[in-house]
Amino acid sequence: RVLQLMNLTDSRLAQAGNEKLELAMLSFFEQFRKIYIGDQVQKSSKLYRRLSEVLGLNDETMVLSVFIGKIITNLKYWGRCEPITSKTLQLLNDLSIGYPFGVRKLVKLSAVQFMLNNHTSEHFSFLGINNQSNLTDMRCRTTFYTALGRLLMVDLG
Repeated sequence: RVLQLMNLTDSRLAQAGNEKLELAMLSFFEQFRKIYIGDQVQKSSKLYRRLSEVLGLNDETMVLSVFIGKIITNLKYWGRCEPITSKTLQLLNDLSIGYPFGVRKLVKLSAVQFMLNNHTSEHFSFLGINNQSNLTDMRCRTTFYTALGRLLMVDLG
């Protein structure tokens, strides 16, 4: 249900968004990642069967694609909202640290390739240089580029 709600709210972000709802979804993603994404998770678990039936997400790679899509959407629309940007970047960072096979799956996703090739303020407003840059903005940039660096290193072998 959270993933269905996410699709609905993301389609309306250009008009309006709800910060508390976005933060709640990011908490859900973090818990989901800890429990259902990793080497030790049963790939035949009931969850993945149900995700396949309801949302057409057949495997972990498709779920990771949803995660990355949400990360890009948040960074695009919520780039000036520090709590959402920080939590979104922490999710990206946690995914980039993840288990080896998962990170390799991530790097193959077109959305991750988009981030690796388009890491500018044109696409991600929090990367913009302005006169009022503060420590929080710098931390967000550092987290972003640290995660991209890890993904790039996996890609380079």
